[in-house]
Amino acid sequence: MQVVSERGQRMRRIAVLNQKGGTGKTTTSVNVAAGLAEAGHRVLLVDLDAQGNVAVSLGLSSRQNIYHVLVDGAHPADCIVNVAENLDALVSNTSLAQAEVKLVNAPRDRFKVLSNRMAAVTNYDFVIMDCGPSLSVLNQNALTYADHILIPVSCDYLSLVGVKQILRTLKKVNEILLQPVSVLGVVPTFYDKRTKISAEAMSTLQAYFQDKVFPPIHVNTRLKEAPSHKKTIFEHDPDGRGAEDYRMLVREIAERCGTTVAPATGKESEVGVQHA
Repeated sequence: MQVVSERGQRMRRIAVLNQKGGTGKTTTSVNVAAGLAEAGHRVLLVDLDAQGNVAVSLGLSSRQNIYHVLVDGAHPADCIVNVAENLDALVSNTSLAQAEVKLVNAPRDRFKVLSNRMAAVTNYDFVIMDCGPSLSVLNQNALTYADHILIPVSCDYLSLVGVKQILRTLKKVNEILLQPVSVLGVVPTFYDKRTKISAEAMSTLQAYFQDKVFPPIHVNTRLKEAPSHKKTIFEHDPDGRGAEDYRMLVREIAERCGTTVAPATGKESEVGVQHA
């Protein structure tokens, strides 16, 4: 189902997902969202991982969060917080683990709860979802709501072993949800051109995913530091390699999504939802 934003542009909903932990999902989610916002697009960053790393990474807090939207039926407008110009967030915490149990026991449409709850969210160009490392009912909700999936894969041996698992997972999701999941692309993370394994990782990913492979995100100390300073890489080291890598990724994501609408105005973001 396509959603058109209030600015007349198709709202792109991207789930950032990999069943394996430690692949840079939150780093990628946060910095892709921030990079798109920096480029002038209106962006909502949604944390669907009970670890709540989006809030931790950006120093955010909210009395209500995605749990209250999913379980209590809270309106998204009451839970979304502004992060920066053009960037809002819907955060999570450990309470989200309880939502999984409630979704499993939902009498019907248990894969569409997120889609139904987020139907009022229209005033964004992109919704970026940071998903937990599992094929949970919550993540299946994310995939039902999403237009595309973005897969971060770290350039190490265990991640290469998991590539086939990713492909099996996508096949299983298509069977469960009875709808195709569009792979926007694969993001090689923790890339180090000095190591043989990184070269092998790129070769393997290109063999499996071909033109779906984005340019790699290099190993970068400043990227690792940024969350401890509650900043995106564009705030922490705007002229460094990490920011350069993510700006390149953002440009390619925008191109693949076919965004053509002029960037948003520079005024501070207003919460992008409407009350019924």
